[in-house]
Amino acid sequence: MVGDLYAMEGAEATVAGVPVWLSRSGYSGEDGGELRVPVDAAVGLAERLLADERVAPAGLGARDTLRLEAGLCLYGNDLDETTSPIEAGLTWTIQRRRREGGAFLGEERILAELRDGPRRLRVGLRPEGRRPARPPATLRNDAVGEVGVITSGTYGPSIEAPVSMGYVAESLAEPGTRVLADVRGSEVACEVVGLPFVPSGAQRRPRG
Repeated sequence: MVGDLYAMEGAEATVAGVPVWLSRSGYSGEDGGELRVPVDAAVGLAERLLADERVAPAGLGARDTLRLEAGLCLYGNDLDETTSPIEAGLTWTIQRRRREGGAFLGEERILAELRDGPRRLRVGLRPEGRRPARPPATLRNDAVGEVGVITSGTYGPSIEAPVSMGYVAESLAEPGTRVLADVRGSEVACEVVGLPFVPSGAQRRPRG
């Protein structure tokens, strides 16, 4: 059944005799699926799935490495109530008619950032060496001092290197820019890179 779905599509299905809502979605960046299961059937279905030798459990830490490799934001880390979608690289979430015509809460700030650019931007960061640069490490540039902060960081198993995301001044958001992260009192050189770190393999339904 999941093979008949494209990314971000869903359908009712039966798995191991349990009625579920099956969606080809998720927040890991993987081309996988999610099951919405009745509460009283959840444990039994999980046990039946885990009995299959092809299935292995994964924890939130593993999911977070995939989320970060895919360049996806985590609320509370990369987003909060002070963050605009323009800063976060999420302009695509604002309808075109809103971007052009306004008439929504927060329009003054959003439209100004669309017109003039935000003061900071979310970027990917590749720390040198093998040591991850995690939040709340600050970022600085020799020329101007503190320029931003790391909001997410971990070791990326898919690329076998540490990966981070954070916000830097708009003038330093160009890929290839070098900044320094303060990691527990030690400076770690980082390079600004484009996102995602690992391209998604999700297949979207062709238009038309």
